[in-house]
Amino acid sequence: MKGKFFIQTYGCQMNVHDTEYMCAILNKAGYAQAQTLKEADIILLNTCAVRQKAEEKVYSFLGRLKAFKKRHPGLIIGVGGCVAQKEGERILKRIPYIDLVFGTHQFFRVAELIEEVKKNGHRICCIDYTYQLEPPCHVFPLSHKMYGRAYLTIMQGCDNFCSYCIVPYVRGRQISRRSENIINEAKRLLDMGIKEIILLGQNVNSYGQDRLEEISFSELLFKINKLPGLKRLRFITSHPKDISPDVIKAFADLDTLCEHIHLPVQSGSDRILKRMGRKYTRSEYLQKIEALRKACPEISITTDLIVGFPGETKKDFKDTISLLQEVEFDAIFAFRYSDRPPAKAVSFPEKVNEQEKAERLSEVLEIQAPITERKNRVKKGRLLEVLLDSYSKRGQQLCGRTRCNRVVNVEGDESLMGHLVEVIIEEVLPHSLKGKVVKILD
Repeated sequence: MKGKFFIQTYGCQMNVHDTEYMCAILNKAGYAQAQTLKEADIILLNTCAVRQKAEEKVYSFLGRLKAFKKRHPGLIIGVGGCVAQKEGERILKRIPYIDLVFGTHQFFRVAELIEEVKKNGHRICCIDYTYQLEPPCHVFPLSHKMYGRAYLTIMQGCDNFCSYCIVPYVRGRQISRRSENIINEAKRLLDMGIKEIILLGQNVNSYGQDRLEEISFSELLFKINKLPGLKRLRFITSHPKDISPDVIKAFADLDTLCEHIHLPVQSGSDRILKRMGRKYTRSEYLQKIEALRKACPEISITTDLIVGFPGETKKDFKDTISLLQEVEFDAIFAFRYSDRPPAKAVSFPEKVNEQEKAERLSEVLEIQAPITERKNRVKKGRLLEVLLDSYSKRGQQLCGRTRCNRVVNVEGDESLMGHLVEVIIEEVLPHSLKGKVVKILD
């Protein structure tokens, strides 16, 4: 064993999956995973830069590591992911005890870069865009923290350049994997006993648009749906402009495709949507919501919202409120706008002050809370299919999700992990459900 590594992960499911790959690569290279910071010889951060708060968390954590480095001068500290891609050499200049900075296209090289630091004693910054999306053939990631579920990356990057968004600058331009490789990886996951596959991408339903020879996203869904052993299929995250009629039809036709879609609207105002560069109108978004619910009446729809975008007037904000009330999302993720250089909106005038942003965010959450609670309440007394895949936050119960993506906690022992079970819902909480296992379904 060459040593022990600890990885602290921030951000989206793509970052979580990248960390799974890094763990597999380092294991293959002879390193073991440490359970705590104190026992680690190598500490890596896989970072997120999408929002300012996420980046602040990274620097706060790095500040804590100064004492670790002082006590253990041989400790290697590395920063990877989106903050690394965005800041590059500036991280090495700002924090003298950092040894390695590697970008979003370099995590497959993590073991090689660590060996270079150990051998030469030099600090390294590697943030080149290689556009190598296919994983090394000798490693295969599978999280020990998820039972029965697995992520599968089908594309990376984004070509939309929404005016508030940093993703194209830190993840690069869109690149889709070959469908043949995706299908083969899905088969391998199913052979290992995986029941639910979650397709990942920054704009997953634009899959194939950068490869003229490739199949479309809807065709990919239909192909994966046919694979033996697959019980559930999900995908995240979608852009409303790329939700085609064929993708909507898939919710009606595919038995494995779960009744849930995350469809970020960001604003209910046409004027703000145009300033954001979202390439759809409020009316077009609502038409797609109507089509989804017609194709799949049981579908759960969640969304993202940004309040306080530059130039957002009280009228624009009221348009967002009215959209919330009209659509009645099952859940929302709402955020205050923050400048993310080099995104275009950084230079926009008419910035909304922080107090106004906070008030608008509170109002959005206050309006959504009873909608979510009411939609959860109708589940009480129902029998729902749940895949038990993790432990509750306090570790006292088993946790899983329904097909419509609601979190359910149940009593039970570890032997139920990874199983599809039928649960009767007994209690409704603000953000989850509680129930009792009635029977094992698989």
